[in-house]
Amino acid sequence: MKGVGSIIALYIIVGIILAVYIILRISVTVSYYANSKTDEIKLSVKWLCFKIYPRPYKKIKKNKINKNKESKKSKKSKREFKENINEIEEEFVEISEDDLDDKIKSLEKEIERQEQNVKQTNEIPKTDNKSYSDGIDKELNIKQKNKHIKKSQKDNKNNSGLKSKTNNIRQRWKRYKDFIPMTWKHFKKLLKQIRFYDTEIEITAGKDDAYEAAMQYGRINMALFHGLGIVGTVFSLYKPKRAEVKCVFDKKVFEYEISGIVKCRPSTILGIIILFGIKFLYLFLKKRHKAKKQLKLKRKLMLNNKELSVNEG
Repeated sequence: MKGVGSIIALYIIVGIILAVYIILRISVTVSYYANSKTDEIKLSVKWLCFKIYPRPYKKIKKNKINKNKESKKSKKSKREFKENINEIEEEFVEISEDDLDDKIKSLEKEIERQEQNVKQTNEIPKTDNKSYSDGIDKELNIKQKNKHIKKSQKDNKNNSGLKSKTNNIRQRWKRYKDFIPMTWKHFKKLLKQIRFYDTEIEITAGKDDAYEAAMQYGRINMALFHGLGIVGTVFSLYKPKRAEVKCVFDKKVFEYEISGIVKCRPSTILGIIILFGIKFLYLFLKKRHKAKKQLKLKRKLMLNNKELSVNEG
């Protein structure tokens, strides 16, 4: 019975590994569309049956409790407002006409006093204008001098900072110089696994002068097909559906419409990352082993030199 149980467990583990491998072999599809006429840009990412981007918009549902709270608050505010109005009406009913006139007059006097205070603060005495302006000029000159000094100090600091940064970059370059060829190989493989399907490119270009329009048409054609060639060498580009340039001789125009699908398997990316990690560790340990050997040799040489010096003495 134990043997049968272990075999079943092995089958389950193998089945799980196969299922994960098959799932990772299913490619992620990215569809894109861009149009300069309508200023429309669309991008969607799908994997298996899931839509990764753009995510569906979810409407936020308001709870009934919040609604009840809001209704209670509005009712309370209305009641308070009505109570305040009733209190004010009662006060005015109790006051006589003579008292009301006195209150209005006192309020008018207070408003006049406040206006006079504001005018006095805004006014500047004419006699002190020159001295005031001279003081401002002196302060501005001092501030400008301080700014120039600060700028010169900052420039000196930046220069020293740049030297230290360049030295750090050189040291890092010496450390990781041997890893770059290995990383480039794997990076190339990764880029080749990115596949372009159903690419459609349509460009309409034109100018007022016929000669200039024809020259522009030639340049754009050259740039387009040269660019597609570079994309084909770096990535896996399958036969594009359409790639054309339309020329207009009457008016100055530059419009484009691009669409297509990009596919990439997660398993290939994971495999390249794992290989990269293993090779990186191998080279790192190799370098470390060499460094240890060199240290041992140096120590032996130092000891031999000491023994020779002792014997000679």
